[in-house]
Amino acid sequence: MKNNPLRKAFTLIELLVVIAIIAILIGLLLPAVQKVREAAARAKCSNNLKQLGLAMQNYAGTYNCFPQTQFPSDGSWTGLACWGWIPKLLPYLEQEALGKLPDFNYSYGTARVKPLRMAVLQQLNCPSDAKPASNNTYGDYNGGVGVIGNASGWSCTIAPAEVQPGDGPDLPNNTYYAQHSSYVGSFGDGYTASAGKPYNAASDDGCDKYSARGSWALYNNGGDPIAGPKTTNYLGSSGKGNSGDVSGGRGFFAGRGNTGVPNCNVPSGSTSKTANTIRIADVPDGFSNTIMIGHTVSNAAHNRSSWYQGQSVGGTSLPPNFIRPCMQLGLNINSTQANNTPCKPASCGDPGWQAWGFNSYHTGVIGVCLGDGSVRTIVDGINQKSYNALGSRDGGEVNND
Repeated sequence: MKNNPLRKAFTLIELLVVIAIIAILIGLLLPAVQKVREAAARAKCSNNLKQLGLAMQNYAGTYNCFPQTQFPSDGSWTGLACWGWIPKLLPYLEQEALGKLPDFNYSYGTARVKPLRMAVLQQLNCPSDAKPASNNTYGDYNGGVGVIGNASGWSCTIAPAEVQPGDGPDLPNNTYYAQHSSYVGSFGDGYTASAGKPYNAASDDGCDKYSARGSWALYNNGGDPIAGPKTTNYLGSSGKGNSGDVSGGRGFFAGRGNTGVPNCNVPSGSTSKTANTIRIADVPDGFSNTIMIGHTVSNAAHNRSSWYQGQSVGGTSLPPNFIRPCMQLGLNINSTQANNTPCKPASCGDPGWQAWGFNSYHTGVIGVCLGDGSVRTIVDGINQKSYNALGSRDGGEVNND
């Protein structure tokens, strides 16, 4: 009788070696998978910027001007409906149904436009952002309290004749649903308002150099370096050719402080304190040399910056990814949870100005759309003077970067 040979099997040591080899292979493959995923997200984000740039060009081809926000340069009340620039592009973004809802004479707080407030538009969301697209981005950081409007300290009032059943706030504290767009219009190289301190290199706490006097002294932004800094604020009004308006921002979406000049494609009667009308001839620096749309992150969301609101803007007066500490900590710079953290150090005073730059979760870069509709990446370490030159549309700078 033949003896049956014993069945061979792995020993415990051999099994552990195989598991270790598999774990090492997975460890080697994971970064590659993450890189592929980020590359896909960056490609999607670039496409979003491209579509917005094309929509801007199509709008300009129809109205011979670019869409503008409805807010004054100091960011206070408007006497208008406080609409931003993106809602005016909806027909050019394959959102014709939503595009028929707004009446730019009246507030976004009406029942008629609630579907617009509730909308979640993936084309306005960067896939790399830490938060998925939501119709209450600011509320996600702020205990469910959304963005403000009429009856909330920002006079985006509903005219009495227009009040209908169902008009009014969606959320507690007279606030509204809103998605925070990953893409904001560029107000150019206007100053940011820090704690209002004059620049003094000896006592610079890391914030002063980006305040009004510091940013001009170091980076020439918002004004002629020879003539001296102009009176300005963090939304960067334009100082070109407007009597009584002497502030220094020179972007595609530069607000203005004076009144009575009609805004591009805003109905008659809606001229008070609107942003400048920007036409093709108003960009002498060249469309390929001027940032039109920049990138932002959910960590910068605040109660007036949603995609349909008038302060959906940013500028180059702050370096790219200036609020990286907030992104690393997962905090919103406008939330109380960020107080006295590296995200919002007490030494910098009122932190709101820090959110007005361009930021992104793409490693080491931000994406921007130039005036000609092309999409470019800008590295974090760009020379600040060159960056400000890209922000201005009529600064006459020679930019070699």
